[in-house]
Amino acid sequence: MTKQLSPSISIIVAALKPSYGIGYNGTLPWRLKKEMAFFKRVTSNTINSNKRNAVIMGRKTWESIPNKFRPLPNRLNVIISRSYDKTKIVDENIIQVNSIEESINVVNKQDNIENIFIIGGAEIYNSFMNNADVVDNLLITEIETENDENIEMDTFLKFDLNNWEKQSQKKLKSITNEENIEENIKEAKFIYNYTLWQKKK
Repeated sequence: MTKQLSPSISIIVAALKPSYGIGYNGTLPWRLKKEMAFFKRVTSNTINSNKRNAVIMGRKTWESIPNKFRPLPNRLNVIISRSYDKTKIVDENIIQVNSIEESINVVNKQDNIENIFIIGGAEIYNSFMNNADVVDNLLITEIETENDENIEMDTFLKFDLNNWEKQSQKKLKSITNEENIEENIKEAKFIYNYTLWQKKK
């Protein structure tokens, strides 16, 4: 897979440290309102008002979104499944594809996309990371439990972060178009921080 010059491609994910677990029994083991709001803003907002962002996801992630919330509004929703015979443009907001390569090709054929966000699930995240030359940014919400409580997980990111470097808050703000980035956010029994990782030079 060859990296296109634009739009930029970012993985956006919330994961529990230190195992980088992201789910259990097909669901999220947390409900973090501020994190969900951050995800919506970052994946929706564009600098150019004439453009929109694309979100790429697997079929299971698509089906996990309640009907009333899908497609995710103001974004091009690209769904990957091997069960799809061929690329299908369902409507102006939904495209179905059967491979990661095709998901990028389809989005790059659109002339109004500013950024691409990979939003899950684990197989999609890990497949993109196996083709890490196409990924520009990792936007990882790093979650910890307040009292080091053990949270059961059965789905994990398989990221080798050795080739990636955590960036400054200033860089995070510039990538996400967020003016203020809250730190050490507490919700329920969780504490979390938004982080940006880019490849080491």
